[in-house]
Amino acid sequence: MIRISLISKHYKQIEPLIHQFFDNLQVEYILTNYTHQSIQDIYFVEIEKKDDLNILNHLKKLESTLIYIIGPKDFDLVSICLQKQTHLYFINSELEKQFIHYQDFIKKQIQKNFQYYLYQRNGITSKIRLSQIYYVESLRHQIILHSINGEMIERKTLSQFIKEIQSLDFIQIHKSYVVNKQFIQEVKNQEVILKEQTHLPIGRSYKESLKEQD
Repeated sequence: MIRISLISKHYKQIEPLIHQFFDNLQVEYILTNYTHQSIQDIYFVEIEKKDDLNILNHLKKLESTLIYIIGPKDFDLVSICLQKQTHLYFINSELEKQFIHYQDFIKKQIQKNFQYYLYQRNGITSKIRLSQIYYVESLRHQIILHSINGEMIERKTLSQFIKEIQSLDFIQIHKSYVVNKQFIQEVKNQEVILKEQTHLPIGRSYKESLKEQD
């Protein structure tokens, strides 16, 4: 389920367009009112002037969170929004038309950011978003998923995991480690440092593939 919030003075006018857009995408979602306490997957934020951008500093978000701006046709405002690492800027007077135009692009963003991985433990199947996995560790005949939600153990090999997810966001850096590239903070000669400060060794045979990612 994708959690969406709309922050707008024109909520009643924009809300039906968002519902129509995501219904057409055929994804499971819920559109709720914005609260300071909640973390959403997607934010639609309507702005009218530069001062309105202050709200972006207060949004609770994850690495996977998508932020879409709805605003006037103002080049300076668009440039500022892009610098703030928002993901798309919609012209408010052309919103319905631009939803259609960007449909495939947004669909790809959603598939990338909110893809689930199904894992099994003791006969129970659970799911976790790939974007919430920091790295995967191989330990004998098991793998350990190190994630935002803690550690999960599954009886599987790393190669099986890589084959199943079919994701370019993960890269193998060692015979025992596969890393989510979103969480890489720094690549050194002998190790990779993740954003939550985990240090992982780089295998000799994987150094070249890591260099190609730079």
